[in-house]
Amino acid sequence: MKNMGKNMQPKTGIYKFREWRGIVDSAYDYAMWCKLWYKLIKWAIGHPVQNVKAIFRYRWMFNYLTVPSFFDRSCEGFRGAALRGGRNNFMILTDAVTKNLDIILSADLNLHPGSKKAEALSKKIICMDELIPVLLCAGFPENDIVLYQMVPMYLPSLINQHSPTHYISESELHGLPADVCPLPSFEAGLAIEDDYPKIGCCMLTCNMPCDGSIMTTPVQDRRHGLPTQPMNVPLRWKREEVQEYAIAEILSAIEFMEKESGKKYDWDALKAACEIWNEQQKLKFEKWEFNRTKYPPHTGSSTWMYRIFEHQAVCGHKAAMENDRKVNKILAREVSKGKCKKDIRYRAVIWNTPANNYANFNNWVMNAWGVESVIEMIDIHGTELIDTSSRDSMIMGLANMIQTSTMRAHTKGGSEVMIDDMWRCFDEFNCDFVILFDQISCKGVGAINGLFEESARKRGVKLCKVRQDLMEPTSISRRDMRSDVNTFMSTVLNAEPVDPTLIEFDDDESW
Repeated sequence: MKNMGKNMQPKTGIYKFREWRGIVDSAYDYAMWCKLWYKLIKWAIGHPVQNVKAIFRYRWMFNYLTVPSFFDRSCEGFRGAALRGGRNNFMILTDAVTKNLDIILSADLNLHPGSKKAEALSKKIICMDELIPVLLCAGFPENDIVLYQMVPMYLPSLINQHSPTHYISESELHGLPADVCPLPSFEAGLAIEDDYPKIGCCMLTCNMPCDGSIMTTPVQDRRHGLPTQPMNVPLRWKREEVQEYAIAEILSAIEFMEKESGKKYDWDALKAACEIWNEQQKLKFEKWEFNRTKYPPHTGSSTWMYRIFEHQAVCGHKAAMENDRKVNKILAREVSKGKCKKDIRYRAVIWNTPANNYANFNNWVMNAWGVESVIEMIDIHGTELIDTSSRDSMIMGLANMIQTSTMRAHTKGGSEVMIDDMWRCFDEFNCDFVILFDQISCKGVGAINGLFEESARKRGVKLCKVRQDLMEPTSISRRDMRSDVNTFMSTVLNAEPVDPTLIEFDDDESW
């Protein structure tokens, strides 16, 4: 659809009417939109009183009312296999999140004070830091596993760019420096505002992805008051000598959770989940093979968001594996036809952690400039298969998976990991240039910006630096990010936009 900018309402970037994609794709998109509403309404009426109480109790709950608009933005410009793959991925996300919300809100003692039923449900819940993959707890099949910050913090930061602002301001009012990464600042603000659900029999924390998260853990701990154990993950994860320590930390975490939950770890259940996860991994490898061709079908924001969610929240889940199989069949059919439903002018690798407050950046850069992000850093973490032949091999596999988790695999491990993998992806996916996110609050990656520039000069590769602040729209806005790309494309590449109406617009008031 050309002239997409003319379809936007002033200052919001929200469309006046649904995107036209041709008869077949428009009908499919509308059918999936209706299916999404059906799932959301079914969830809402499942526990109507509880859900309404949650909306009035928690500020972040309001963000979930805008989910249909968020999914529409995340599929902007999609046609054919890209549209079908993206919509199916989001359906799995919807199923998992609504189920997770039911578990959390039904057990939440803030919503059900004095309830014996809620207290019994709460004791079944093991809370974990959102950056620890739930596969670690597959050995507790009778317990519900909740990634503690995912529902109140991480997902709202994707759905509504303004959702972190209030909580970050609260953290800064209580003395947190303004240049701290917005992710731990958001987490601390939630604790200060008492906006975490009161659930769980215990809490497993970690030192991922950085020291900012370590510093916010005590603030959260004082608020939830659960028995807590930190799991320290090695920084230099490429070194062989740290693996014994990593394994010891996992075994200690399992022992802690056994003690607090009153359940014994089920190694057979872990093995079954690891085998499902291995299949999910192989299906992901297939998607990368598709994107190495001239007709990359699986790109855009739905790709990286689904990968994070799959790696952290639905790893080892059969429904997610079946969705991957379904999506891969769709992608394979389009690649086999040797056609592409996009005006691809450039292929780029996007490097560094993406901006949550501009989750559909990939879609915009494709629709506006014809730049297809065929691979990005956040998509290639935790890529090794887990050997399920013994307990020891499974623990080693879990240790590797956790050490190479979301926002960890490249931002830790040494500068060579970050830089070497970028050039490997650049070559393997036949890219024309690099889009490098300059996350202004990330001290670790910011320290090696010069190394990126130096290595690009040596290779003669053009580097497009895009400023962003992860999930803080008041320091670097979406408009600022687009301006960085527009300047690079017009002055460095002398390119003409695919859709000139998308070059300059105001969406600062958008969700």
